[in-house]
Amino acid sequence: IMNTIISRAVFLDFDGVLFDTVREVYAVSMIALDRSARTTDINFGSKHFEKFNQLRYLVGPAWNYYYVIQAVDKESLDSTSDLENEYKNLLNQRTQEEHSSFEKKFFQARNQLREKEHDHWLSMVNPYNIVEDLRKIISAFQDQFFLVTTRDQESVKDLLGLHNLNISELNIFAKTEYALHNSKVHIIQNLIDKHQIEESLFIDDLEEHLVACSTIESLSTIQAKWGYVVPEKKEDNSIFLLKELERFIHGENVRA
Repeated sequence: IMNTIISRAVFLDFDGVLFDTVREVYAVSMIALDRSARTTDINFGSKHFEKFNQLRYLVGPAWNYYYVIQAVDKESLDSTSDLENEYKNLLNQRTQEEHSSFEKKFFQARNQLREKEHDHWLSMVNPYNIVEDLRKIISAFQDQFFLVTTRDQESVKDLLGLHNLNISELNIFAKTEYALHNSKVHIIQNLIDKHQIEESLFIDDLEEHLVACSTIESLSTIQAKWGYVVPEKKEDNSIFLLKELERFIHGENVRA
């Protein structure tokens, strides 16, 4: 099959760009660790959740949550910097066996929630305001939008469907692809080569992913600062971002 040639493409992240999923990943982590049996047992008003939330911007793939929970379990750690240092220490001492086993349980727990408590599961995920405006742009330029995320494909499709975001299934690159390449750089570069993309725009909230991808030629990046970002950088820049996205998709250059 000939690959479609796309002159301009937009690569979107999922968690922290389209949806606020921090309650969902906390619930899934707690259930995977046998701390809670059901989502209804989980206290989102707790200090534990609040601390989890503070570390959220340092998380890439799901196995990271294993160490986030370990750090927030230490009640003596109160300041954000103490929590961050503890989390980074734990990450440095990690063992493959430990986090692989957690990751497996994490996705099993999520699947079970999706199957058995579907409505409750969905209610823990909130779309950001930008979704409303993106819906129209994505529908009009469907071939040009790709989703590049560390989340599993099934839950991505579920949530996109519920919120009428028409990103073609062929354009969704999720957990499986990410695990294969261990970075978003390779996924994006492969797509650029495959579709002979001349100009592209990458929108993510995670600093780490943006910095890694900034080496790709003819790729502009914009940080979704309403997502999971360093507290002092957090702001709603969605109006700016939508303007730039509109300009980009209509053939102009991004001023970011």
